Amino acid sequence: MKPVVLSLAPLPADLVKALILQTEGVPDFDVVFGHEMSRPELGEAIARADAVLGDYTFKQGIDREVLAKASSVRLIQQPSVGYQHIDIDACTKAKIRVANTPGANTVSVAEHTIAWGLCLLRNLFAAHQGMKQGRWEQMAVKPAELSGKTWGLTGLGRIGKAVAVRLKPFGLGKVLYTDIARAGEDVEDQYGVEYCGLPDLLKLSDIVSLHAPLTDATRGMIGKAELEAMKPTAYLINVARGELVDTDALADALRSGKIAGAACDVFAEEPVSPDDPLLKVPGDKVLLSPHVAGVSNEAAGRIINMATNNLARVLKGEEPLYIVNPLP
Repeated sequence: MKPVVLSLAPLPADLVKALILQTEGVPDFDVVFGHEMSRPELGEAIARADAVLGDYTFKQGIDREVLAKASSVRLIQQPSVGYQHIDIDACTKAKIRVANTPGANTVSVAEHTIAWGLCLLRNLFAAHQGMKQGRWEQMAVKPAELSGKTWGLTGLGRIGKAVAVRLKPFGLGKVLYTDIARAGEDVEDQYGVEYCGLPDLLKLSDIVSLHAPLTDATRGMIGKAELEAMKPTAYLINVARGELVDTDALADALRSGKIAGAACDVFAEEPVSPDDPLLKVPGDKVLLSPHVAGVSNEAAGRIINMATNNLARVLKGEEPLYIVNPLP
């Protein structure tokens, strides 16, 4: 019987198969399209699957109920860095390995972060809106320069480091960072960053960008007290996870002028509810995008190639890469 790959991504089954077959030596296999399956259908399909390509839209979650029927699955390959819609503990108990695509979107997210920092400082959205509405507000836009400013990075992982590298040509006064563990002096020198705790980083930074993973420790790490600690002229950028920030507190801080502005690419609820308080904040105070920082055309290509190459390895009987839950 031919192996079966269950694809939960919104990609045609023929395309998924063609991408996997780019790797030489893969035995014949079938791909089942599962993105639009109901929960009962998903349970039946995963019972016949040898490997699963996860859903990068996070619509199709993989929980204990589904995993209870996954008797022959050898790998769940998520085509994204995040995998919050997959019950990792349940996968580990079921002896199913889960892999993601680390680093594939690093450049894309770093570029998005800096683009937003420049847009916020230079007040480009307000300038654009004014022009579209027939106003010539040359003296009202009041753009600021990035040069000489202090940028604070919450997290110095792949993306935090990529942002730090791309900030060097702008001549900032300082690039601060905070993390669960301080990097070595050689790393700090290489990336031109200085370590400090979160309270000091918030107090000193003109721009704070979030690059931390979502954990019990980081959930709600930016709330009312943290926003009040920031400069009234400072900006917050969230390209990490929506749950890192108390959305109500951020909306209040923006409306009251406790901080100058914010840019958010990620939200606790996606797609965003029409009742999300950030949607009601005046347009020149907040920039919003639909979780696209990491999905440039180039990043999307790297992600799907990493994912399908890893599925090919499993179909060939090889060990998969990028495992997030190593089994005993």
